[in-house]
Amino acid sequence: MCEKSRQYGFTGPQIGLIHGLHKNPFSTLNELSDYLGLSKSTVSGIVDRLVGQGVIIREIPENNRRIVRLSLSPEFETNNVLKELMNKYFADILKEASEEDIEKIISGLEILYTLINKNDKHS
Repeated sequence: MCEKSRQYGFTGPQIGLIHGLHKNPFSTLNELSDYLGLSKSTVSGIVDRLVGQGVIIREIPENNRRIVRLSLSPEFETNNVLKELMNKYFADILKEASEEDIEKIISGLEILYTLINKNDKHS
């Protein structure tokens, strides 16, 4: 993952953090640390670099000034950089897959889709 992610200007952990914030906007450093399974100091360093690049913004809520919420910057989201990044990343990975591997992936995704739909009907 590291070599491929660098092709897009981000490290593997940076992509993981960006994805985490995409799925869980306004997360705290602790929440991201838990999500990524990395130490707070490591995540803090990643966040600092991404803030410097304009990818992430820090926000201090008015009702609790002791915490800092992190989210993807509107510019980063507006430009669909994340979607483009993930599409290119997975397209490059899938280029290396055999036809048999692709069939297995499709089959697995179909099973997952069926299971999700069954679960939604029971909810």
